[in-house]
Amino acid sequence: MTAPASAPDTWRELARLMTASLPDLADPDAARIVADLTPSARGRIRAHLTTHPDALVSGDSAAPRSVQALITTLAEHGVTGVRAPACLRCGRVRPLRRAVPGGRVCLGCEGILAARGNIGPCTSCGKTGPRPSRDTCAACRRRQIAATRNCSTCGKPAELDPCSNCRPRPPALCALCHTSAPVTARWPLGPVCTPCYRTARSHPLPCPDCGRTRVLIGRAEHRRVCGPCAGVPDPYACERCAGPRSYKVGRLCDRCAVADHLEDLFTDVPDAAGTGSLAAMRAALAQAPDAGTVLNWLRGSRSARLLRDLMTTGRSLSHTDLDATIDGRGTAMTAEYLRGLLTAYQVMDPRDELTVRIDRHLERTVARHPEHGSLLRAYVRWSLLPRARRHQAARAGGVKHPIRWAYTRINLAAELLTTTAGHGLTIATLDQGRLDVWLAANPGTRYEVRDFVVWAHRRHHARDLLVPHRPKADPVGLDEDSHWDLLHKCLTDTRLDLDVRVAGAILLLFGQHLTRITALPITALTNHDGTMFLTLGRTPIPLPTTLADLLTTLADRPAPQGWAANTSAGWLFPGHLPGAHISAAALSRRLAACHIPNRPARTTALVALACDLPPAVLGPMLGLHPITAVQWRRRAATDWTAYIQARQRALTDGPPYPRP
Repeated sequence: MTAPASAPDTWRELARLMTASLPDLADPDAARIVADLTPSARGRIRAHLTTHPDALVSGDSAAPRSVQALITTLAEHGVTGVRAPACLRCGRVRPLRRAVPGGRVCLGCEGILAARGNIGPCTSCGKTGPRPSRDTCAACRRRQIAATRNCSTCGKPAELDPCSNCRPRPPALCALCHTSAPVTARWPLGPVCTPCYRTARSHPLPCPDCGRTRVLIGRAEHRRVCGPCAGVPDPYACERCAGPRSYKVGRLCDRCAVADHLEDLFTDVPDAAGTGSLAAMRAALAQAPDAGTVLNWLRGSRSARLLRDLMTTGRSLSHTDLDATIDGRGTAMTAEYLRGLLTAYQVMDPRDELTVRIDRHLERTVARHPEHGSLLRAYVRWSLLPRARRHQAARAGGVKHPIRWAYTRINLAAELLTTTAGHGLTIATLDQGRLDVWLAANPGTRYEVRDFVVWAHRRHHARDLLVPHRPKADPVGLDEDSHWDLLHKCLTDTRLDLDVRVAGAILLLFGQHLTRITALPITALTNHDGTMFLTLGRTPIPLPTTLADLLTTLADRPAPQGWAANTSAGWLFPGHLPGAHISAAALSRRLAACHIPNRPARTTALVALACDLPPAVLGPMLGLHPITAVQWRRRAATDWTAYIQARQRALTDGPPYPRP
């Protein structure tokens, strides 16, 4: 539509009001835009521009919907300088429908304000709170609508069709990563895609203007600022402490949400209100440096649900109650995790987990094979348990390896006894032929039954039967250049994590098992007359200056974030669980990521040390068994016996080739 030849005075006045605030808008273009408006829209726009001359460029939320439509039309015609009004409450640029004191709000804020104005008991669930729709709370209303509708795309009950997950979102240029992607939020700085939105919400940053840690949703002078510094309210502020709202829960920050969960967990527990261990645990969880980790545990962990179930009993927490919840592998892992947590917070006294878990496995095995119970119990009591305890002490308190070691031998002993009974024999009448047939059926694992067979013979329960040791492949090491290059990398490359550098250096220098490296306490590092010593066995080892500095820095650094920050464990390599060190598997993965192979590096280090040190020195220094130290010495030394014998045969029988 074009402007008429003789436009009414009201049209010309409206065009003049538009061009007064928009210098780039030509008079003919303004006249054509005015001519395309409806009569009622012209009247409302002219009345508003008369009282608010800068309404087209100020972004004031008080602009009526007709002015909002005019701003959209001007932007589509390429007119520069126009600014769409933002919601009075959330600051987002959206269609503003409802007028409130001070301006207008978007549809989402309209529902929130309506809900706040109608507070009372919900007609469905009975809870007192905001009732935005028909005296019904929002949750019940959504359930009512979803019960009658299904998303046509995914088929799930949904309030809208398609649901919010399946509804296509128009792409736009993200204001943060500058890529075209579906828009998740529209902030004052512009549209934001899903990855950028998640990152900004999960990791609030200090505002460069006010210094407060907030979600930076605005922009000022080409830098990101928080909402208040950009002139809009902060939509992601905690309602209780005004901190950055949690990305996991609504309305509250991580720490306030943790406080609420702890309040629900410890409400009916009398000991949690005093100065006892439960009160100390509650305070430690509430003040944890990483509140997000605690919140994740309280909301979604099976061990947290188990703790909640135990709290409802009203009894003091005990190892017996935890043991009663174990009915399978999954529940056992959950119970052991919670046990370690409660022990670290001193809610429960520590116990001998090695003995308890081996006895528990023994009783499960005896329940399946009751006819062999007396022999299996004697084997475990007099052979396995004492050696498992010695093994645990040598591994600086670790229980996983000796437990697996004992489980394997108990299972194989029970399997051998059951198979023997199936052939009408006993362990006393078992002969070598039957034993060899049984071993040949599964040679990969059954060689470990040698331990039980030797014990049974020494206790006069069986004949003198032969079970060979499981064959082991010769270890393969690194070449000398690669070994020294990796060691130099660990000692000098600051791009690697400090704990990886220290663990790699200990592995490459002293050939220690990762299970022993991870279990090194801080007390293993000592200072005597200005020289740092590291104790791996019985003999302290003086350290070179570079490695000593790395170990000192590692021992003095603060605890990492997460569970480990809540308790003083005293480990050089603390783990995520309070009071526990990092696992050998986790450290092995981190070393492998830095191209430091575990077994070849250990082999090369031990061979190099065995070349220079006798077994009597090597064993106590590295904590090796004397036989193991002798074996490494044999691998490192050159055996000339075969060469001498060959020379003697050549002198006696003549050379193997004809003389010229």
